[in-house]
Order: sequence, then C-alpha cells, then structure tokens
Amino acid sequence: MASGRYKLRNITGEPIGEVHLRPGMRDLRILELAVEGGRLISQDPDFGYRIYRLGRPMLPGEERIMTFRTLRARQGFPNGKPDQKLVENGTYLDQSDLAPTIGLAGADFLQGLARAKYGLPEEPRPVKLEDLSALRRPGFGGAWAKTDIRLSTAADQVPIATGRRVSDVTSGGRRTAHFVSVVPVRNFFSVHSGRYAERHRLLCGKDLAVYYHPAHAWNVERMLDAMEASIDYYETAFGPYPFTEARLVEFGWAYYARAFPGTIPYSEDLGFVPDLTDPNVIDNVSGVVAHELGHQYWGHQLNGAPMQGAAMLSEPLATYSAMMVLRRLRGPDENRRLLQIFLDRYLGDRDDEAEELPLARVEGQTYVHSSKGPLAMYLLAERLGEERVNRALRKTLERFRFRSTPYPRSLDLIAAFRAEARTPEEQALITDLFERITLYDLEAGEAKAIRRPDGKWEVSLPVSARKLYADGKGKETEAALSEAIEIGLFTAAPGHDSFDSRNVIMMRRVPIRSGRQVLKFVTTRRPLFAGIDPYNFYIDRDSADNIAAVSLR
Repeated sequence: MASGRYKLRNITGEPIGEVHLRPGMRDLRILELAVEGGRLISQDPDFGYRIYRLGRPMLPGEERIMTFRTLRARQGFPNGKPDQKLVENGTYLDQSDLAPTIGLAGADFLQGLARAKYGLPEEPRPVKLEDLSALRRPGFGGAWAKTDIRLSTAADQVPIATGRRVSDVTSGGRRTAHFVSVVPVRNFFSVHSGRYAERHRLLCGKDLAVYYHPAHAWNVERMLDAMEASIDYYETAFGPYPFTEARLVEFGWAYYARAFPGTIPYSEDLGFVPDLTDPNVIDNVSGVVAHELGHQYWGHQLNGAPMQGAAMLSEPLATYSAMMVLRRLRGPDENRRLLQIFLDRYLGDRDDEAEELPLARVEGQTYVHSSKGPLAMYLLAERLGEERVNRALRKTLERFRFRSTPYPRSLDLIAAFRAEARTPEEQALITDLFERITLYDLEAGEAKAIRRPDGKWEVSLPVSARKLYADGKGKETEAALSEAIEIGLFTAAPGHDSFDSRNVIMMRRVPIRSGRQVLKFVTTRRPLFAGIDPYNFYIDRDSADNIAAVSLR
C-alpha cells in the first residue's frame, strides 16, 4: 500500500488545461486519485488511463497538488510470468510500481508492424537536434524535484529508499525509516526491503554500503573497493559526488543493475554470485559498480533534453568513466578485451537496423549509444588525452549540473570536446566519432622477420587500409585515409587471456594512408605477432585480420 502527494509545476510556456495520469505498471491498483482543481472526465476501464480537466488552467510556473493512494499486491500466481518484484524477502519496487505516472510515454505506443495492422502512422520520432524548443523540456525522469519517503516493513527486514536516511524506528513489529533527498533528483526512485546483511565503508563522510543476502558475501569487498575507487576518480575528474550515500542493494531476479540517485539495485546473478577467482575472467562485477556510479554524474546530475542525441549524454559517458576506473584497478588489458566486446556488439547489431544515426543524433538505438559510444569515447581519450577529455566533461557538468531550462543536448558536449582539440586532425576526429558513421578496413598482411648480423630483427609488415563513411541506410562511400594509427609487435597475440604488457615489443603510432603499404621496423627481440590497430581502438569491420603471425625469412 502506498499513499503520497506530488507537487505538479507547469514548466512549459503555455497554460495547461488537462492532466493525464495512468498506472505505471498493470499490477498497480489506483485506489484514490485527485488533482487540485481538476475533474475526472475520462477513465479507460482496461488500462486505467485517466484525464483530469482543470477548472482553471495552470499558468506557466504555477503549482498544483496531486494526491494518491495505491495498492501493489500479490495474491496467488498469474497465468504467465510471475511477479518477482514484490517478494517475501528482497522486494525491489520503483516509482512506476507505487505511484501514478504523469502523461503518455512513447514507449507505450504500438510499434512496428502492429501500427500498420491498425492503419496507424509511423511511430513518433524524437525531436530533431536543431529544434531548440526542445531545450525547454526535461528528458527521462522529468524535471528536477525532491523526494520525501517513509517506508514501513517487517521488523526483521531492512527498509531502504532513495535519499538520505533521517530516521529509523522499530515499534509494534514494524520497522519504519524516513528518507529525504539532499540534492535535486528526477521522479525516479526505488524502495527495497529484505533480511539483508550489511557492510559499510566510510569515504570522506560518505557512507558506502552493500546490502546483500548473508549467503552471498563473496564479492562484497570487491564491490566496496570498486565503489571507493570510482568515487575517488569521479570526484577528482568530474566534481563532487552529490549524495551522502552510495548503496548497492541485492535483488534476486533478472540480470541487471540500475542507478537510482545514490542507490543501485544489483541483481544476484550479475554481481553477487559470479566466480572471479580466475584472474583471466573480466571483472564485470567492478565494471558494473563503476558504470552505475558513473550514472550518479551522467544521468543524475546531467539531464539531457528529450531530443536526438540525448542518450549520448548518459550511457557512453558512464561506460567511459567505468573504463577509466577499471584501468586503475585492473590495468589496460581488461579494457582492451572490453573494446573487442563493444566492437563485436556494434557491428553485429547495426546490420539489423533500418536507419542508423550518428552518436550526436542517436534516437535510442542501444547498439549505438551503449556499444559504439564507449568506443568513440575511448579513442577520443587516446588521441586528446584523458586529462583533456575529462576537463571537457567536467566543464559540461559545471555548466548544466541540476540545471533546468535550457537542458543540454549532445552538441553542447561536442562543443566542449572541440574546445580541447588543438589540431585540425583532432577536430576531424571529433567529427568522425560523433557526427558521422565512420568505418575502417584495416588488415595486416604476411609479416616477416630477418635476423641481422648485429643480432637485431628487421621486421616488414604489409598493411592495407580503407576508411568509409556510411549513411543511415547503409550506403558506404570511401574517404581518403591519412591518419596515425597504432602498429604493434608482440610475443603473444593481443586479446588472449595470458596477454599482458610483457608481450609488447613495440607499440607506435605510424602514419597510414589508403591502400597497401609495407612498414619496416628494427627490434632487439624477435616478434611472433604483428598488427595494425591491435587493441581495437577503431571501428574496423573485420578486426580478426588486424593481427598476423610473423614468419622467419
């Protein structure tokens, strides 16, 4: 059972005559609902969509109170997928499970072939990047707000909710805690209840905590280490961590983690039970922690306008931030394997897309913002340097942190990158990464090594290179390539589990042009492998041919 009140504010430039409300989840029963000065004029019996007409329209800047009482309950089991969020131990609910949702979201529309079946027009698309009117509106989660949550549960369970805990009282077999946000947040919150074990660590006055099933303690210290390393890095690179707490809360269904303000639900299978005793296994546990804490900056301090490119201000930046933390925790080799994973996902998924868009104009395509985005950010940091990229991110955050109108767009971030670029080549790289769809064909030919009389090795490496620009429909146009790209000589093939810095004989950026060319090097150690772009910094359509075995001649 939930009861509450929302303060609604008209943030548009026009009067509002109606308020549209609906259950965020089909399992949510609305018992009572009222809008100050409003009269219910329509209610859909199947989906619960309600329209309230205001006796006097809300003027710009005016506020009204909405009150509600809802029920989210389980009785028996459904004829289908069971309710795994409201459970006897380890409940995890968010705002859509507890409170009415305001307005209509595009995700609720019929999509794809179903629209044609009913004679509907094409799905509405995000506002174009050039439409500056969209800068007056907030993106995902709505405008900045404050939360005040009281959560009551069984006395033997731990209540957790978004915000700083200001009280915690047990009486009459119930435990009730009070949580209040200390900085602006979006209408995006979670509540949790479970018989948790707790482990805490204090970091500069901030409570780092993991709430977990007592039998799942294996990775808890690793999580706390990742939390500490992440906040240390982010505060230095991007600015103050905005909350008084950072919590990880275990839940036992699904396979994901999600960043609410200061609180991160983290599923059992994803983080708490993986076996990381093998040093060659990618440390996804720490990576997810760092990624979700990255969202405490990119998403919970920076909220983009609802238009093309909005996702570029969130997912790519959170993943880039996490990769910088992982580089400090686990070394660069871990990131190189991650780059290969992102590259494979991007190339594999883009073939199924009807229209691909550049990062600056991404319209929700996960393979663009979550797979291509980290590749772009990582190469940018390799070329401009981590310090300059972080300075651009920090300046963008300082300009738009918790800011309302105008909300930022992708071009604001790109402008900050351009302000850090020092050469025409760096400016061209920014264009290629964010404003175009840029592909490469890089191939290592048959490499040979000759032992010289002085004992050194003379190595010849033929390479072939092409650069292409693709339009949204997949048409490719070859472009002139003249860039410095990494060439490497190794005693083991990059990408293998056992590969590390000891296997690197030479890594050098070499000018590469379109077509075939033969590169020559002299080394004191005999290389067994040679390659172009061996660490997958570029979006190469076939990265499998970047490395070649070196034969003796």
